[in-house]
Amino acid sequence: MLLLLSLRDVIEALATCDGNNDVWSRYSWVYVKDGAPLIEARFYLSSPEEESNSVPGENGEQMPTFAVAHGLSYCLEAADFVDVLSVQKRQQPLSQLEDYAAALEHYAERDAFLDRGEFYSGRCVDQQPLPGISRDFFPEYDLQLDTCPADRIRDAARVIAKLLHISVADALARCRRLPVILGERTDSQGRVRIETQFIALSLPLQITTHWPLAWLPGVDP
Repeated sequence: MLLLLSLRDVIEALATCDGNNDVWSRYSWVYVKDGAPLIEARFYLSSPEEESNSVPGENGEQMPTFAVAHGLSYCLEAADFVDVLSVQKRQQPLSQLEDYAAALEHYAERDAFLDRGEFYSGRCVDQQPLPGISRDFFPEYDLQLDTCPADRIRDAARVIAKLLHISVADALARCRRLPVILGERTDSQGRVRIETQFIALSLPLQITTHWPLAWLPGVDP
């Protein structure tokens, strides 16, 4: 039996991905049960593996076996679904479920992004980021080194010099007047790349997460 999801469930699942490449590797299509507005509908996120077996659907077109068996129809490719959410998010960073539903309904009906006066004009590009809220549809991270034992300063300075493209002497000076900011609003890949180098030195980092969705825990806009 397939586990069908609410619109909120689908949005949250996609928002936990590490970026577009992660979306593509995890999900292929968003399917929907017909007959209800999107905000009330039930959905299914398919994996690439599930798309391999197909049979004729009601209209004669080839559909994945699971979709035909459970009366599902195509909604959007997962990557396109994220694009719609991303455009809405960039225009209105504190978007709620109803805002995302309206953007998706508009795209489904008109095959065009819902412009709230910020997207096609480019004005949303210049918006200042909000504390705790990522700029796009995936999490962002601030990383800094708050503490560093004296016997690790030289090792830490070498790593910092390489990361920040500064001299080792400058990095040493920064290590002696902590904290050292290592990354601001970096994506998941950047976070892992930075954090891994300090884990190797047994130096924990202070990490602040900026979440993509205003209703997620820890977001207090």
